[in-house]
Amino acid sequence: MIGVFALTAAALFISSAGFSRIGQGVLAQTSPTPPVSNTAANANIAKPAGKDKTIPKEFTLGKNSLSEYGEVGFNHDSHAFKQYSPDGKSAVGCTECHHTDQPKAALKSPLVTSERTVALTLESWKQSDQKVNECRTCHFQDGSVPDGKVMPSASYTDAGKTTKKELNNELAYHINCNTCHDAAAKLRPELIKKTGFATAKDCTICHKAN
Repeated sequence: MIGVFALTAAALFISSAGFSRIGQGVLAQTSPTPPVSNTAANANIAKPAGKDKTIPKEFTLGKNSLSEYGEVGFNHDSHAFKQYSPDGKSAVGCTECHHTDQPKAALKSPLVTSERTVALTLESWKQSDQKVNECRTCHFQDGSVPDGKVMPSASYTDAGKTTKKELNNELAYHINCNTCHDAAAKLRPELIKKTGFATAKDCTICHKAN
């Protein structure tokens, strides 16, 4: 299970992080992730939920990163269960990051892909045998798109110019993390002084250099 942060339609801004100086812009007009075949869907079904079902507390984002900035350690336990929303008043909902894990009717533009008929929550996860996919299930690394798959893409507007961009693994992570952290810093400026907290411009706070 990977990541916990994600964009809502109104907050999809690409930040000017060190990984790629593409400026700020609003994402729109995404191309959908290709439908999952029955075979692939069956392969993604985990064993039935049991008492030993657990969620990793920590893991690494961007394993085998192609970026000079390297991988990022991620504390899922803190982001999912503590008051880590931008305003600091609630936990972050599962679908804020796992955006495909909700009914299609609940998706807000530019999100288009739904893989679950009930919104993912801790309780619905406990009752389900459906696997929560990693980001790389759809957002591949550059040069690593499996046969028969297509990299999701989106258009963004910067200084009046609209450009289409592939939402690869690196960009998908940065949109999710940077959007939320920048919003939190704006609402709670005191976070900037907190050890380990980073905004879109603070690459080396999160990344472990390759």
